[in-house]
Amino acid sequence: MENYLPPTLQQNQVVARIGLISDTHMPERCPALPSSLFDVLDGVDLLLHAGDVGELWVLDHLSTHLRATAPAVAVPVIAVHGNDESQDARRELPYQQLINVAGQRILLWHSHYPDNIDERLSRTEEILPKLQRSVDRAKRAGAKIVIFGHWHIPLVYTKDGVTVINPGAIASGNAFTRQLRQTVAILFLCADGQFVVTHVDLAEPSKPFVPEIDFDAGFSAALRQVSTSIIAPELRPHLLHLRKFAEEIIPPRAIKATVAIFNRAAQRCWAGEQEFICIEDWISGLQQVDELPTDVKEKLIAEIEKFRP
Repeated sequence: MENYLPPTLQQNQVVARIGLISDTHMPERCPALPSSLFDVLDGVDLLLHAGDVGELWVLDHLSTHLRATAPAVAVPVIAVHGNDESQDARRELPYQQLINVAGQRILLWHSHYPDNIDERLSRTEEILPKLQRSVDRAKRAGAKIVIFGHWHIPLVYTKDGVTVINPGAIASGNAFTRQLRQTVAILFLCADGQFVVTHVDLAEPSKPFVPEIDFDAGFSAALRQVSTSIIAPELRPHLLHLRKFAEEIIPPRAIKATVAIFNRAAQRCWAGEQEFICIEDWISGLQQVDELPTDVKEKLIAEIEKFRP
């Protein structure tokens, strides 16, 4: 862990080491955590998970396999729920947590809007107003540090005496993308009230990773640094249309099974078995969904076929 300390900070100045992680989405989008994660976070005193955990056993797994600074001491894990959770995680984990460590008050939340309509309306290109929402929430709680997830973009932003930190993500944001960088972060707290945060790219765990975000360039530009599409090029321009079309005609009882076919195709891409999700993946998958009425299948397949090269 000394490798991740900045040159200006000595080991004896640190009173607490807090691991930061978010968006594991296990096991739906991440069957196993990268082994380097446990090496990077070896020696943390506490782990904060900023939501989109997946199944609750993920938190047990993290706590069991992380080693604290003191030998034979389990690492406590504190988590909040995100917008894309298992039913158990959404029920049992809170929307936000206020944590006090070494005299520092830390606000932990995923940062999504509880209402789906509000969440969709919030998905604009401007980054700074979104970050201001975290700053304002921290100020209301009297916290100087905010940890949030949701964006899958590692970053650090400071305004009005509040530092906003996103550790990045382990899994992709949806079944249509691949997470290019799997990152976590370590928050070092000092006795005098100072703190520093270091991000680590799990593909290059031997050194710190410094996020370079142009906050004025927009959300999409920042996201492209860490995420890329796995949809076949001929389908990408039509993805939004196809999603809306599907949402309008798929009956509620068949939604879960239909989503599962895209996840299975995405998992093959994430595993390196194929490069893109193509038209054939969608059509063959839809044909196997027993919950879909025949006429709905035919309409969906006909709409997809329109975009075959």
